[in-house]
Amino acid sequence: MLVELLYCSVSVAPQITDADLEHILACARRRNLEEGITGMLLYYRGEFVQILEGRKKSVENVYEKFIGPDLKHTALNKVHQNTISHRSFSEWSMGFIGEPEVESRMPLSVIGILMNLLTDEAKTKPLSMGLNAFVSIYNQLRKSPYR
Repeated sequence: MLVELLYCSVSVAPQITDADLEHILACARRRNLEEGITGMLLYYRGEFVQILEGRKKSVENVYEKFIGPDLKHTALNKVHQNTISHRSFSEWSMGFIGEPEVESRMPLSVIGILMNLLTDEAKTKPLSMGLNAFVSIYNQLRKSPYR
């Protein structure tokens, strides 16, 4: 059974550097490859939004053992978990959308870049509940003032 899990959290550090993000992504990509997990991470204005997809046991294992206890973030909120019929990010062990992409390429919505990253199968179907929530949270982040 495939599931998607969406969570958001807030960075503990006031500023996450590019080196910090590269380290986070390298660790996540390596672990996700081992677990057969795919997904997307958004980092914007000190906040993380991540969607994971894979076998239920694998996704829950990574969330509980690695994401939950990670001291680099706080205010962890599991927004959504649901079964899915297909992966939306099968080509990404962990895709990434960062502040430069948000600021320069998506003045109004994350949907444009997100659609470019989806698999062909996912592009032909309605967005899953998790992806709809991902877009909704992103749009809320865009409206919040800089910290």
